[in-house]
Amino acid sequence: MSSKTANQIFVIPSETRHLNELRQSVKELWEACNLPVRDGNLVVLAVDEAVSSIVSHARGTDRKGEVRVVVDIDETRFKATIEDTTNHVDHSHLTDAEMCATLDRERTYQLGLFLIREIMDEVTYTFRRGFQNELELVKFH
Repeated sequence: MSSKTANQIFVIPSETRHLNELRQSVKELWEACNLPVRDGNLVVLAVDEAVSSIVSHARGTDRKGEVRVVVDIDETRFKATIEDTTNHVDHSHLTDAEMCATLDRERTYQLGLFLIREIMDEVTYTFRRGFQNELELVKFH
């Protein structure tokens, strides 16, 4: 377990060419806290998958925007809060049939979500109409 804490904010344009820089920065922050390398690699993978999905969805629209990733590491947990304003989609109003149709269209993203949920201990999504999407990923160590 680490005795170090870290908190950093990363803001990247919603373009795939910035993903490598984000991955490297999150990895370095994890390593600076002297946490296990294997767990760090998995956490970096989960964060990368989440941000990649956001960027991919934004690419299919005319929306340009930024993705903001707030990383907070302390003695007990890693938390990444991923915020974006690139997609203003709220699925809460869909019927079951509409949701199934949407999931069929977005099947390629289901594996990424499965992977994120397998790696992280907590995954919370919040949609704020007209403002932003927020995804919170937590891993206890």
